Amino acid sequence: MTATEGLPIVTLTGAAKHFGPVRALDGVDLTVRPGDCLGLVGHNGAGKSTLVNIVNGSLPPSGGTVDFPGGPQGLRSVFQELSLCPNLTVAENLRISHPALKGPGWRRPARAEIRAALDAVFPGHGIDADAEVDTLSIAERQMVEIAIGFAPGAGPRGW
Repeated sequence: MTATEGLPIVTLTGAAKHFGPVRALDGVDLTVRPGDCLGLVGHNGAGKSTLVNIVNGSLPPSGGTVDFPGGPQGLRSVFQELSLCPNLTVAENLRISHPALKGPGWRRPARAEIRAALDAVFPGHGIDADAEVDTLSIAERQMVEIAIGFAPGAGPRGW
């Protein structure tokens, strides 16, 4: 067992986010541990996206603390509104968040990496790495977006 095993991935204590006079979050306490499955539920404007953006580093909190007890984490958020480019292939979409995929011949390793990520997360998915995203169903697009987050070379996103 390593020193970081069993530690929370992220802990928020009294986290707050204010946009001028609007309080999007006020005093949120949250701990996420390895293996946790968390659902954020609430009406529009409840602060769900704001909370996720604070955890992934896109937004700094206005107050409180956000700690990563096990050390810096690479986090990727997948929202309901997908960020894929519909006119690009599945493999080309991986390249957008993968700084090592560059220069001549990048497509072959991109195909292999996205196939491996899809296979690991969604066995039997049936998604072609060379398919243009706009030919995929919404469910398949969501699977691609999630798999990109699991691809080893894809950097964390929250921008």
